[in-house]
Amino acid sequence: MGWPFVGRAAELADVRRALRGAGLIVAGPAGVGKTRLLEAAGVPLVRATTATASIPLGVLAPWLPPDIPEGPLAMLHAARDSLRGKVIGVDDAHLLDDTSAVLLHQLAQHREAVVVATIRSGTPAPAPVVALWKDQLLDRLDLEPLGFADFTSVLTEVLGGPVDSRAADRLWTATAGNLLLLRELLLAAPLAEVDGLWRLDGPLPMSPRLAELIDHRLGALAPEQRRVLELLAFGEPLGFELFDPGVLESLDDFVTASEEGLRLAHPLYGEALRAGCPPLRTHTHQRYLASVLDDPLRVAVLRLDSGSADDPELLLTAAGRACLLGDVVLAERLARAAWALGGGPPAAHLLAQVLAFTDRSEEAEEVFAMVASADDPVEIVAMRAMNIGWGLGRSAEAAAMVDTPLVQANLLFDAGKYAEALAVLPGAEPAEAVIEALINAVQGREPREIPELETWEAVPLGAEMFTSAKVFIRTMYGDLQGVEEIAVEAHRSRSEWDSMRSHWAIVRAGLARARGRLDDAMVLLREAQPVRPFFRLCELAHVEALRGNDARDLLAAAEALVPQGQRPYRCGLWQARIWAGGASPLEFADDARAHGEHAVEAMLLHEAVRLGHAGEAVDRLVELASFVHGRLVPLYGDHALALVRNDNASLERVASGFEEAGVMLHAAEAAAASGNRALFARLVARCQSARTPALARFTVPRLTKRELEVASLAARGLTNREIAESLVTSVRTIDNHLSSVYAKLGIGARSELTDAMGFVTGIVR
Repeated sequence: MGWPFVGRAAELADVRRALRGAGLIVAGPAGVGKTRLLEAAGVPLVRATTATASIPLGVLAPWLPPDIPEGPLAMLHAARDSLRGKVIGVDDAHLLDDTSAVLLHQLAQHREAVVVATIRSGTPAPAPVVALWKDQLLDRLDLEPLGFADFTSVLTEVLGGPVDSRAADRLWTATAGNLLLLRELLLAAPLAEVDGLWRLDGPLPMSPRLAELIDHRLGALAPEQRRVLELLAFGEPLGFELFDPGVLESLDDFVTASEEGLRLAHPLYGEALRAGCPPLRTHTHQRYLASVLDDPLRVAVLRLDSGSADDPELLLTAAGRACLLGDVVLAERLARAAWALGGGPPAAHLLAQVLAFTDRSEEAEEVFAMVASADDPVEIVAMRAMNIGWGLGRSAEAAAMVDTPLVQANLLFDAGKYAEALAVLPGAEPAEAVIEALINAVQGREPREIPELETWEAVPLGAEMFTSAKVFIRTMYGDLQGVEEIAVEAHRSRSEWDSMRSHWAIVRAGLARARGRLDDAMVLLREAQPVRPFFRLCELAHVEALRGNDARDLLAAAEALVPQGQRPYRCGLWQARIWAGGASPLEFADDARAHGEHAVEAMLLHEAVRLGHAGEAVDRLVELASFVHGRLVPLYGDHALALVRNDNASLERVASGFEEAGVMLHAAEAAAASGNRALFARLVARCQSARTPALARFTVPRLTKRELEVASLAARGLTNREIAESLVTSVRTIDNHLSSVYAKLGIGARSELTDAMGFVTGIVR
């Protein structure tokens, strides 16, 4: 299992800059990557240990002559003379012996050597080492744990393939981005590769070595200290007022404080403390916490876990809060417990909603039917009707159940009957604005502002429908950046809600595809495991076709699962048929026009433009651009016009417009048609694995073997002299080769070479 060096570009530059100056102190917690950073920068390192701390200059022995004289002063002078002019790298300098610490201080103070050292933050170090940065002899770089993106990159490289985002989230949370802890966790983690994606197959266990390390730290605690940590393990965050200040002060290494309250310093402490706490003491802690906390959700969970739950109202209130947090697993558990304790129809209704929103429509209908009565609130009847109509596919039965205008309008919108949907809305409820906004978006009308319906008291999970509607609306208007931010957060926060997590993975995949990130889209689509895979199959077929692969089997699988209704969301099926099945986008555009879906019509006509039919689509696209609202529709018309007129300058402007909108694949295709090699190379380098007809029409520049070799080295940052030395030739020859490369690639500066070479080498592979 190799451990790559990723991220840390700025920190690596800081170290390399320090090597040209006086040196640097790199500080950070254990396992954060201090040593790896210095190794990547090429710093020669020796490592201080508790054993070498008892031997004067013992850690520096590899760099010292064997005949060092005896006596502290003589030894120090001789060592200083022998190290003058060298780069001295010391790992874990907080463990240095006093003589070595003094020597490093003198070398740095008199600028006689470059001193680079790592120290563990929060750990006492010898005074001369502390003085290195305190007296500003050396700069200090405080290294933080890796960010999530770099952490995921490490996982991908270590495992040899992409990682399911839930697995990455769980590992990130457990390790807090610490790679040393990650290495230990991966030794025992139940990881399995499924469909090209690494997933966690079960809970995260701690490796025996990691458990021993934590137990060793916790083993020396006094009983009152352990009690504090155990209470935090079961109930964090907790208030300061629950604990003795003197005990808290003695736990600085184990506890952190914030505005929320007290927490354990690391998630793994909680895992170890909970695992090692006997059942009786566990229940005692849980019942005590339930008696002093005032958050209904936390109290209900503690009561349930400790076997002391007896209040169905508390459990039902907590279940509603869990719904609002998107924790449907906990919500189901609490709702079932509330029903079992006599919570009646309200508990059953909430349980049925959770089942409906987790794609268990049959179970949901059983529960709805079990407690149904003529007195059911209209929102509950509506939820039951939508579960029957959308979940069970019994649309006629669902429509007959309710006469509520809002639900009727929803069902009419789903059937693509937009005028009828608008006609039944009285305009009295805020939620009606959502349906109007959806219709406006599909038809390309002026955007309708919709209220923030984050919580619906009777349908706490209904806010999820609102978020999905908001994303659909903003996507139709071309706000891809704003939509992606919402989708990423929704996907991340639904860690235990499998159906919605899959939904948001598919939404994110569609956005990634639109933005040219086809490899990212494939990872998200592999991750999604919906109960009803129709939309996933459509998106998979679309993405695979854009990657130049045969996706007819995927399209056929999607065709076998086409659901009833849901006309406004059929765009994904049409695109899959166009790209994977060779269907005519012009026919689908006519269908959309007949239904008044002008925003969809414009998008489909632009698919025809991308596939070489600009002449047949241009007039209608220009017409649509005059009245359809949305960021992309004018660009669709301009793209078609520029192609028909063979106007390269306009195509460059269209490419820049698509780039600004974040639609990188469209931008690269417009740039390809413009003939601007530099623009095309820069844009296509941001499109992962794309192989569309418009890209294929671009002529690949033919570099000679030597030109490709020289350009590749230059793109990696080597100077002309360094390239000449590497290839054993003259600098002038390298100058000539690069001039030829620039001319062939259509670029004018070295700064453009990396993107250009990314495209050329991608085609060569």
